[in-house]
Amino acid sequence: MPTLDWIGKDKVINHHSEVPYRVLKREYSYDEKGETIENNHSENMIIYGDNLEALKALLPKYEGKIKCIYIDPPYNTGNEGWVYNDNVNSPQIKKWLGEVVGKEGEDLSRHDKWLCMMYPRLRLLQKLLSDDGVIFVSIDDLEVSYLRLVMDEIFGKSRFIAQLIWKSRQNKDNRNISNVSIDHEYVLCYGTKLRGCKRKNEQYKNPDNDPRGPWTSANMVGLATAEARPNLHYDLINPDTGINYGRPVKGWRYDRNTMSKLISENRIIWPDTPNGRPRKNKF
Repeated sequence: MPTLDWIGKDKVINHHSEVPYRVLKREYSYDEKGETIENNHSENMIIYGDNLEALKALLPKYEGKIKCIYIDPPYNTGNEGWVYNDNVNSPQIKKWLGEVVGKEGEDLSRHDKWLCMMYPRLRLLQKLLSDDGVIFVSIDDLEVSYLRLVMDEIFGKSRFIAQLIWKSRQNKDNRNISNVSIDHEYVLCYGTKLRGCKRKNEQYKNPDNDPRGPWTSANMVGLATAEARPNLHYDLINPDTGINYGRPVKGWRYDRNTMSKLISENRIIWPDTPNGRPRKNKF
């Protein structure tokens, strides 16, 4: 699997293990009336402090237990004023401390700094994520390609689910140096295979007592023109009645061989008139 290399990577690969554990101390709580000094024993927390140390502090109680994580890191646009401040034992990296990360072309190590900042945090997030959990990370064009490679490395390429795109602007952006208005951002999603929505079993009936079990009917009309998929355009005939149902404008969903197999398995629902559309039994 391809991996990404950058200045300082060898120094931050295990930096998450060097981060000291901090004890989370409750300062106050919130209830329906607002802030209160009384402890309401809520599991919800707002943690003030360095986010790297905060993530490390969560490990003893929450390692492998978090089912959903969302983070919105700096996009590294050069306009955010973020400062690299991780205490990494490296002379090269120590030179970065306290310096505001600059813009593209002004700060030649800006991507290295960003990756050195992200890597240990992602390592800790990976430890917090449960086996059936999912993580979402917001990002834009500037770092999405780098972030994707790093997350493949940390979470595993097989756990990549999607690179979601969402429209982030309604008006054109005249600030973009490429002279192309970019009106979208990304959310990278990693986790185990999504189970999807629970199937609505009430749609499945068995009015004919089919021994194969409850079924519902499914559309068999295709989506392709005759020029694009000529093998899906043919007359469909009921072999028992001889009724010819013709061919839809966009053809059928299945070629002749697959359709013949469905017919032989008695899985086609034939309308009484040639104006109807045959449908398929879906178990």
